[in-house]
Amino acid sequence: MDERIAGLAGLPIAELRMVWSDSWGTPPPKGARRRLLMLGIAWKCQADTLGGMSRQLERRLAALEASFGQGGTVDARAAKQASAPRLLPGTRLMRAWGDERHEVIVTETGFLWRGKCWTSLSAIARAITGSRRNGPAFFGLRDGDAA
Repeated sequence: MDERIAGLAGLPIAELRMVWSDSWGTPPPKGARRRLLMLGIAWKCQADTLGGMSRQLERRLAALEASFGQGGTVDARAAKQASAPRLLPGTRLMRAWGDERHEVIVTETGFLWRGKCWTSLSAIARAITGSRRNGPAFFGLRDGDAA
C-alpha cells in the first residue's frame, strides 16, 4: 500500500485519472487537480486496506448532508448530536473519585445512581465532585481521558 501511494506522485495526470476511475468506480470530478486526485486515490487505498469511515462519522456526514439539502446551510450542532453514541439501557458506567467507586446504570429514561433517577450525567458528576463537570467526559464517554 505504501509503495502504491508513494508512486502516485510520479504518475502523469491522465494516468491519475485512470487510477481514480479504477479505485472509485467512477470518473474523477471535472477539473480535479493533481493533488486532489492523489489524495482521493490514497484515501481510497487506505480505506480499502485499513477500513473506511466509522459508523459515527457516516451518521454525522449524513446529518450534515441532510441539513445542507434542506436549507442550503449546515447545522453542525444537529449533526454532532446525530452522531453522538447512544447508551443502551442496562449499560453500567463506573468511575472512581476520591476513595469511592461510583456506578451509574443507564435506564430507559435517564440514569440510576445511588438509588435515585437522574436525567443527566453532568448532574451526577456535579453531585460526585461538588463542581460543574461535563458528565459524559467525566465518565469517559468523550475523546480523551475522564476529567
